Amino acid sequence: MRKPLVFVLMLFMALVLVSCTKVADTPQPTVSPSKDATVNNANLMSDTAGKLGITHQNYPKMDGSTSTLSIVRAINKALYQYYENDNFPETAAKTVPSYQALINGEVDMIIVPYASSDVLDLAKDKGVELEFFPIAAEALVFITPIENETENITLEQLRSIYLDYGITNWTELGGPNRALVPICRNSDSGSQSQMDNLVLNGKKMHSAIQKNYVELTMEGMLEQVAFYHNGGLNGSPTDSYALGYTLYTYLKSMGEVTGIDERLKILAFEGFVPTEESLADGSYSLTDGYYAVVRKDLPKNHSARIIINWLKSDDGKAVIKGLGLIPYE
Repeated sequence: MRKPLVFVLMLFMALVLVSCTKVADTPQPTVSPSKDATVNNANLMSDTAGKLGITHQNYPKMDGSTSTLSIVRAINKALYQYYENDNFPETAAKTVPSYQALINGEVDMIIVPYASSDVLDLAKDKGVELEFFPIAAEALVFITPIENETENITLEQLRSIYLDYGITNWTELGGPNRALVPICRNSDSGSQSQMDNLVLNGKKMHSAIQKNYVELTMEGMLEQVAFYHNGGLNGSPTDSYALGYTLYTYLKSMGEVTGIDERLKILAFEGFVPTEESLADGSYSLTDGYYAVVRKDLPKNHSARIIINWLKSDDGKAVIKGLGLIPYE
């Protein structure tokens, strides 16, 4: 009886060995890439970032104004392989909130118009010094509906309108006998900062204008000015033309997208029409620019400073020019 038992045991061991061999030889299923792997791929950096030493981990926290969102996005696109990356800016905080975030240490760098006196006072009160690096030329321009025959406006007239509410008819500017309706922007906008710095010189705008004719968005300003005399988009026509202000390159870029510039006239200022040439040579005097701004205590080797130096290089200037902006030389 012992021989049959030994035979059965040997047969059982052989079957087990064969089974194990088959399992070992069977190809294992390939693991599908996880969602996390896809996210990581989206955060791959570009060759430009590699040359600059910018990584996903040291990429600076950036913000800016509505008008500079395209610049912040262009920087991101130049340094990442894919725009779906975690640092791609979907929106902008706007000018004054961006300055506040920088002063409070919540971001490393912002791209904005130059600071208003209120912002500079806030930084001083917080004991923060700001550094400004000009990267693109910009201009404040004054707009009215295309139907308005008025061609020019002066600094004296603008100050009379917005500080004193002293001009209320276009005839005083050599235009038609229609009411002049001055539209203004909210205090935390980039175009309002330019208005404060270049025209109002820190003085407060007339309260009636701020109360009755304030527009909260850049796009809304263009629409308000273009259609106010029609009673807005759906209202009854009025015997008036609006006056407003915006930034030159923003108007040009919006015109390419929506065609709104065909409904608007840019007024000459002191006899000079704003063009790329008059902005570059300074003959159009309501010019300032867009600045990369950091706190002065930001370390010298910080990635934000590396990006600023890149923006001032030929490659960085090419990116700025590709946005339709005029890079500083």
